[in-house]
Amino acid sequence: EPPVKDLVTIPKGRSNCFLTPANLQITRNHGSVPKLSWDTHRLGIEGPLVDSPVSLSMDALTTNYPTTEFPVTISCCGNRRKEMNMIKQTIGFNWGIGACGTMVYKGVLLRDLLASVGVDHESVADITGTHVEFIGNEDLGNKCGGPGPFEDEPWGDKVKYATSLPLAKCLDPAEEVMVAFQANGAPLHPDRGYPIRLVIPGYIGGRMVKWLTRIRVIPHESHSCYHYWDNKYLPPQVTAEMAASEGWWYKQEYIINELALNSFICKPNHNDTVPLAANLDKTTCVSGYAHSGGGRMVTRVELSTDHGATWDLTDITRHEQPNPYGKYWCWIWWKYDLPLVKLLQDGNNLASGEDLEIWVRAWDTSNSPQPEKPTWTLMGQSSNHIFRVKVHTETSAATGKVVYRFEHPTQPGQQTGGWATRIAAKVKSAGYGEINMASYK
Repeated sequence: EPPVKDLVTIPKGRSNCFLTPANLQITRNHGSVPKLSWDTHRLGIEGPLVDSPVSLSMDALTTNYPTTEFPVTISCCGNRRKEMNMIKQTIGFNWGIGACGTMVYKGVLLRDLLASVGVDHESVADITGTHVEFIGNEDLGNKCGGPGPFEDEPWGDKVKYATSLPLAKCLDPAEEVMVAFQANGAPLHPDRGYPIRLVIPGYIGGRMVKWLTRIRVIPHESHSCYHYWDNKYLPPQVTAEMAASEGWWYKQEYIINELALNSFICKPNHNDTVPLAANLDKTTCVSGYAHSGGGRMVTRVELSTDHGATWDLTDITRHEQPNPYGKYWCWIWWKYDLPLVKLLQDGNNLASGEDLEIWVRAWDTSNSPQPEKPTWTLMGQSSNHIFRVKVHTETSAATGKVVYRFEHPTQPGQQTGGWATRIAAKVKSAGYGEINMASYK
């Protein structure tokens, strides 16, 4: 995860930070990075519903099929998980707000690959329930710890990372599911799937299988261990013990596929300050990014400095054009010039015990905004409640001047700092009743 200050720094030679440089793109792997060669790696397209299976070299993949190229935002659905871990420990590690990035991917549309082996709407008698499975190269630990529930495909000590999509989605031209071999005009980085990976625009990064080795057309969902024991938005009262003993991992109504609507404040950054006396007649720029999922357009981003009583529209910069079917696959960048005198006025009007805060929320074409309060889940994923930055009035030790200091909820990884790390600032409930605050001590 890159530092937020780097994510929002405009790269040399560019006029904006819409596209993420390769060295700042999120890296999330479940095991060791396999050492693969372009010359020897192959992609199999097979399965019980494929009459003419093929095994493609990388040269054949990139030269024998039409290619496409367009930008896609990829985000781990664990982005902002540290905020969840400050409520109650999840089974995931501490992402901040930088587990997201946008690159231009080049590859072959999956529907073209499927058509080349005779799989289309006409060839499959009943498309209902039919899935396309994607299998990666790496050997991973068995998260279940046992053979799993599928007698015909038992899980061993080592399993492949795999998942599946409905065939209907894979064949839909509006969805633009791609087998990618380049990002930002260069071969994929080994950490991010070299030589080929799956790109599913509008979906969470966890579904976009890297080091792709096999594509299978099958009459059911994938039976992969990781298709079940990962990326689930379970009810907040479900613990790790309950999930394992009561079969919650196999309840597919809780699977996470589409990326959640979310917005983030990147500037001012954590612990940035602005002197008051010299700037009360000026504005300070508040800015960040937002995204939705499933191809839905972010329609507006709003900012509040009075705990949500009133909201102001921010200015959105949209660098992406929709695809021919009206789908949007990328983040947007927003900014708002906040008058410091408004912060001062809203601070004077706070109720007893309230902190001065800047809130941001996004809306998309579903006409639903982000929720105000967090909902804790076992995996800490799809954390998309309103993003809040606290504003403290302090005297600078360096200058002796009164300043506003901006405090984000957390800092990524094991970095310290953030208002959500203090017991007094922790939420009292997160979707499953009152939290035992003694557990924090």
